[in-house]
Amino acid sequence: MSVSCPPTTYLPPIAKIASFSVTQLLDALTYLQSLYHPEVRGSRRKRVQAPVSNGEQNLRLCYEDDNELQVIRSDAFERSYSIRWLTALIAQLEVWQDLSHSGEVSLDDLGKPEPTFVHTEMIVQQAVSLLAICAGVAAAGMITRNFIFCSIDGQRRVEAQLTDIPLDNDDYGSVGAQTWGGACVLAEMIVEDPERFGLEFSSDDPESRRLNVLELGAGTGLVSLVVTKLLDTLPSFNHREVSVVATDFHPSVLANLRSNVDAIVPSTHNQITSTHSITTHFLDWSSFSTTPRPNYLSYPFDVVFGADIIYEAQHAVWIRDCLKGLMRRPSDSTVSPAVFHLVIPLRPTHTFESSTVESVFLKACDVDPNGDADLIILSKESIMCDAHGDYTRGQGFGEDVEYAYYKIGWSNVQL
Repeated sequence: MSVSCPPTTYLPPIAKIASFSVTQLLDALTYLQSLYHPEVRGSRRKRVQAPVSNGEQNLRLCYEDDNELQVIRSDAFERSYSIRWLTALIAQLEVWQDLSHSGEVSLDDLGKPEPTFVHTEMIVQQAVSLLAICAGVAAAGMITRNFIFCSIDGQRRVEAQLTDIPLDNDDYGSVGAQTWGGACVLAEMIVEDPERFGLEFSSDDPESRRLNVLELGAGTGLVSLVVTKLLDTLPSFNHREVSVVATDFHPSVLANLRSNVDAIVPSTHNQITSTHSITTHFLDWSSFSTTPRPNYLSYPFDVVFGADIIYEAQHAVWIRDCLKGLMRRPSDSTVSPAVFHLVIPLRPTHTFESSTVESVFLKACDVDPNGDADLIILSKESIMCDAHGDYTRGQGFGEDVEYAYYKIGWSNVQL
C-alpha cells in the first residue's frame, strides 16, 4: 500500500480495531505520526547523533508528491476520521487494561500477538499524544516541534520549540514558514563546536567588545534561537554583551519568526544572561544597497549565518551585497575575522541556483593579493544526511540529501 494513502484508506477499520495485532496498530500510529507530526526531511547527518524531536521515535514518511501530502494533511474529513479512529483505539485499549486489572481475564487470553501491559501502555501514550496533535495545532495546518541538540561530549544541551505555519498559496517567498533540514544541520553543528563558528572570545578580546550575530533568511528562527540559547550556557559569555539579529522578508514568515522568538526568549533569559538579546527584523536583500540602513543593522556583524537561503538565481548576488555592508571588515588583528557560514542543500531541481554561490563568491586563488579586500570562499565541505527515517528505507525512495557548507570571509585575512 502506498504510504501516501489517506487515513480512511490506510488505517484499520474502526469497527475491527480489536482484531488487529500490536504490530499493525503501531504501524498505524507510525503513519499518523508521520502525517500530522513529521520530522524535518534531510536533517540527520550520517554517522553523527541527530537532533531529537520531542524525544519520540524517529518516524518519518516520504511522500512522492509534497502537494499530495499537504492535501491529505489539510483535509478536514481525513483529520476528523483520524481523531475518531484514535478515540476508538484508546477506548479499546482501556477496555483491555480494565479487564486485565480486574483479573477477570488476562491480556494473554485476549488472543492478541504480544498483548503485554507494556505494549498497551506504549500504544495508549502514542495515541493520546497524536490525538492532541490532530485536534490541536495540526488542525490549523500548523506543526510544533521540540528540537534538542547536544554536544558530542554531552556537556551541552540546547532545546528549542518552534512552530511551522502553512505556506501561502502560490507564494514561493513564504517557504521560510517551515523548518528545513539545512537549519537543523547548521544548528546541530554549531552546538557541537561553537568555536568553529566564531562563537567564542579569545583572551586578547577586550571585555567590553560585544558579539554581534546575524542570520539571513531566518525562517522559523531555529539557528538564531539555538545560537542565543547556546551562548546563554557558555561561561565565557556570562558577562559579555551579545546581540543576535534574526531577519527575514516575507510578512507571514516574519510574523511567525517573531512569535517563535517571543515564546522562547522570556523563559530563558535570567539575570545572568540579561546582556544577551535576540531581535527579529525585516530585511530585503534586493534593495539593501540602495536604501538607508536601519539602526538594527548599523553596526558590523562578527558572525553571519544562512541556512537553505539560495533558491533563486539572484539570491547569491543580493546576499553578497548585503554582506559587504554588514560583515565586520578586517581592521584589528587581535579580533577573530568575521565569517559567513552558509549551508545549502544541493537539490537536483535547483542545480543552477546552487552553483551561483561559487560564481558570485571568488576562490582565494582568484583574488589579487594586492587588491582591496573582497569576500571569498574560505572553505567548502560536503555533508550527507539521511533523507528519511527507517520507515521508508528500502522502499525505493532516495535516502540521501547532500548539503554544501561554505565558510565565506574577507580576503587577505589569516584565519
